[in-house]
Amino acid sequence: MRIFNRLEGVFLIALFTLALSALTAQLLSRYLLPVQFPWTEELARLTFTWIVFFGAAYAMRTGGLIAVTMLVDALPDRPRAAIAIAMHLSGAVFFAVVAWTGTTVAMKVANLPTIAMGVSSTWEYAAVPAASALMLVRSLAAIRSIWRDGLPRRGVETMI
Repeated sequence: MRIFNRLEGVFLIALFTLALSALTAQLLSRYLLPVQFPWTEELARLTFTWIVFFGAAYAMRTGGLIAVTMLVDALPDRPRAAIAIAMHLSGAVFFAVVAWTGTTVAMKVANLPTIAMGVSSTWEYAAVPAASALMLVRSLAAIRSIWRDGLPRRGVETMI
């Protein structure tokens, strides 16, 4: 799992670098060069879409998502674990539905090319099911961990 998490970080850094490069090329072509690059805006938008959804998956892994746990933290261990499992289970169902629906939509736009780059629109729409599938796996792994080891009293793993 460590290698997978490291690959996720490298992927996000690569996306940020690509978006920054595309936006820099857009600014340079607009203000310093006699010709403009029409594909830079589209590439930046596409990479930002992937950054947003995989950024949410990264935030889920690192405990960066907002959770109000004041009342739950006051409960005994068994009810806290049950609530955490229910939360992760409802999240898993949500992510499964989004991954399925997102895959369906991404497949429907497969023959629709983007305007400037001419690549399949599936590349843009695929960010949603890909990140949702990752968050689904993380929710199921959290359920397994809580079921097996219990819920920690403090830290980013307390609820979400």
